[in-house]
Amino acid sequence: MNGTRKLVAAVAAGVLAAAAGSALALSGSAAAQQEENEAVHACKHPNGGWVRLVQSAGSCRPREQAVSWNVTGPAGPEGPAGPAGPKGDPGAPGAGLTKLGDLEGIACTMDGGGAGKVELDFAGDDTVLFRCVPGGGGGTEPPPPPPPPGPDLVLNEVDYDQVGADGDGFVELKNTGTTPIDLAGIALVFVDGADGEEYRRFALTGTVEPGGYHVVAADPQNGAPDGLALVDTAGGTLIDALSYEGPITSATIGTRTYNLVEGTLLPANVADSNTVAGSLSRIPDGRDTDDAASDWQFTRTLTRGAENVATP
Repeated sequence: MNGTRKLVAAVAAGVLAAAAGSALALSGSAAAQQEENEAVHACKHPNGGWVRLVQSAGSCRPREQAVSWNVTGPAGPEGPAGPAGPKGDPGAPGAGLTKLGDLEGIACTMDGGGAGKVELDFAGDDTVLFRCVPGGGGGTEPPPPPPPPGPDLVLNEVDYDQVGADGDGFVELKNTGTTPIDLAGIALVFVDGADGEEYRRFALTGTVEPGGYHVVAADPQNGAPDGLALVDTAGGTLIDALSYEGPITSATIGTRTYNLVEGTLLPANVADSNTVAGSLSRIPDGRDTDDAASDWQFTRTLTRGAENVATP
């Protein structure tokens, strides 16, 4: 047997493992269905168990058995995912926050789950109010809030000076309209007339029914001058104001400036007293003509949370 036949016999013994077995043997018709470049074809000799390679299964002699096998079998199932790769390099540092104002406008999530942005309101006593208001984008925003209260909500009575030591002051609001007023988002702001800056703020809560009152227990400053303001914090609208014992025409509230004098300034003799118990009140009760000198009087009858009474 020459070298070529020895090599082919070795292929037959080691690769085909007795080509007569059915595991590797393919009929000539089955092998013919393979493309020439996808299968190896051979002819098994009837004696000796050796094979010879041929170009096609149809090249075998009458007594030989055609044998073929695929060069590449079908793809197996997808293997499991490999392990995670190494951690990447850290990104470049961001700009960061260098001052409190940098928080203005950053994204936040509102109570209802909608997207919003942070709005800051700087109070005069180093207090900052954080609000999440609509406008952050991304996702469905909640419906817009109801319009802010109109002139139906008024400052109605204030006792900023008591006989002897102060400590029992108050500010009374009144709903002069015909529908309830939700106080959420409204602030009562005290303004120092010396510099026009706010020095105290109350975030109001609750609802005022038509004709009803809301009393804030607090001691405003004694004037010369000082002022009060009702502000819609969402839109910055000045709802009502009072400047007493002098004019405050440039009050800084948050980031805005307001004139707290409505119409004609209160006369100097219309003021609260530290020798006679009483208050500054709208007379008649709830009267609001947008003219302070016409609407406000000093009365010796305190009516905290009730209808104002004129007692000169």
